[in-house]
This record gives sequence, C-alpha cells and structure tokens, in this order.
Amino acid sequence: MGVLKLDPRPPSYDSVAEASFDARDARTDIVDDVETGDWRPITPPEPRAAPQIAFVDGVQRLERRVSAEQEGAWPLPGILASYAAGAMCPGREPPLRYVRVERRVILAKGARPPVIRLAPANGEIAYLPAHTPGEDYEALHAELGNLRAVLESEVVRALMVERAELIVADGRLGGIPQGPVVGLIKTMHDLYVKEPEHIDCLMALGAGQRSPVFVIERQRGKYYSWFIGLAAPRPNDLALSGIARVEMDHNHALADVYRTADLTAAVLPGFASSPVRDDRAPQNLLPVGQLERELRHRLGDAELLHRLMMEAFARETQEWTA
Repeated sequence: MGVLKLDPRPPSYDSVAEASFDARDARTDIVDDVETGDWRPITPPEPRAAPQIAFVDGVQRLERRVSAEQEGAWPLPGILASYAAGAMCPGREPPLRYVRVERRVILAKGARPPVIRLAPANGEIAYLPAHTPGEDYEALHAELGNLRAVLESEVVRALMVERAELIVADGRLGGIPQGPVVGLIKTMHDLYVKEPEHIDCLMALGAGQRSPVFVIERQRGKYYSWFIGLAAPRPNDLALSGIARVEMDHNHALADVYRTADLTAAVLPGFASSPVRDDRAPQNLLPVGQLERELRHRLGDAELLHRLMMEAFARETQEWTA
C-alpha cells in the first residue's frame, strides 16, 4: 500500500515533488555507465584538509513594465529590472566578495531604449539600455536571465584568479568558464536517469554519499553530472527530498571529475540548511541563502525605486529608437 506525504515547501518554491523520471527533453541524451554500470551509493573519503570553497549566486527583480509606443504601430513590451551577483567564501575575510549590481531597461523586437536615470538624494541610479529580438515578456525575462548569467560568470572568473579549489555555482552551468566549477541544481524537474537501479540508488543516498557520474548532452552542451545526498531524509520527508544534482563541464579529465564528485559529496552536506531556517532546505545551502539575502538588500528598496521612476518619467520624455 502506498503512502501519501505532504510537501512542506510553499507552492511558490519549486519542489522535488514535481520531478519526473520520464519527461526528458527529446533533445537531451545521457550516458549512465561513464564511471560504472553498477549504480549504488558511493561513499567518498574525507578530504585531508578543508578545501577553499566559494559559492556563487545571482538574484534578479522585475521593477516595472514599460510600453514603447509610436504612432501607427503596435506598442512594444519592455521591462525595468535590477540584478546582482556575488560570491560567499566561508572561512575567508571578507567572506562576501565581488558583489556587483546592474540595472537595465529592456525592450522587445530589437528596439533600443534610452538610459533611464533616477535621482535619489544620495546620487544617481541608471538603468542602462538592452534589447532582445523576441516579441513578448517571456523573451524579456529570458534576456534578463542571460544578463544575470553573464554577471555570475564574471564573478566566477574573478574567483578562478584567486585559485579557489571548488566554486559552486547555484543552478545549471551556462556561460561558466572551464575550471574547478560545478553547478548545483537544487530542484530537479527532470532527473534524467530512470532505470530501476538508478531509482534505487537515488532513494538510498544518505548524507555524504553520491551516485555514479553520468553524462548529459543537451542542446547547449555536454556535462558530467552526479547526485549527492545533502541530508538524511526524516520519516515524513518526500522521497528524494535530501538530494541535489551537480554538473561539471565535459572538458575535464575523468580523474578530475571523480575527484570533484567525491569532494562535493564529502563537504557540501556540511553547508546544508535546516527546515527551521529555510523553506528550501536542505538544498538551499547556508552560504547561498546568506548571499541571496545580501544581494537582495543591495538591489535597494523597491518602493523607493518605483517612486523615483514615476518622477523620472514625469520629469522628461523617455525616447526610444527602432
């Protein structure tokens, strides 16, 4: 007889309850016997010394929608948005590094907006122009995500100069340069692997263990991947609620990939969050949650920015070009 369990995460957050074993994108292929064909939990050795780890993340916020209008033509959609990226380096001073905040006004269909300048009491805030060839709000949000990803990549490059031993980027790897960089996927809508032995392995993962390494080939690239156990599930937790998936660029020697996989499984559970502190526990790692809070603070007060925007648009006409 099956058991029904209640998902403790608020519906506004993604959840492992939405994960699917067989809804794989038709453009995605996997190779599941890269490391071994015997899918069982792997318990890595403890590292000899605490590695130097950096966590990278970004945040974004849609401030307001705009409409680019002209006589005899349908208005074009646009947005005013802010985004930020930075790194949290536990055990180092200062732990918060390379924080950058950028603001953009983005128009659809390649239209070019002006710089939108706000005038707070302590200086000037500028929303710089950007555009997308897309025609709708989905394209605008995609462009915003691309701009944030570029900013995150610049943070990673700065950390690579410092020779960090492991750089953990929050989310899928995109434009992240090659190096000791992994992407931590907190919520898995598609688990990719789906054979019975795969499922048994993932269900059995305990804190500090990992799955074998496999290969994912998506439209945008090829990646090594593995699952890690961040926390032992409690009796009422959903199945797979204690695991996360990790990605690494395919242009690495397998020995480096296995070493990195062992390192992530051994050390990242030590940063797992608790349900008492974070609704996205254990996947929203403590340094990442701390970094997110700091970055959102750096974006500024949304209501104040809205008032300044209303003043700016009332003060002068904001012209755009096709």
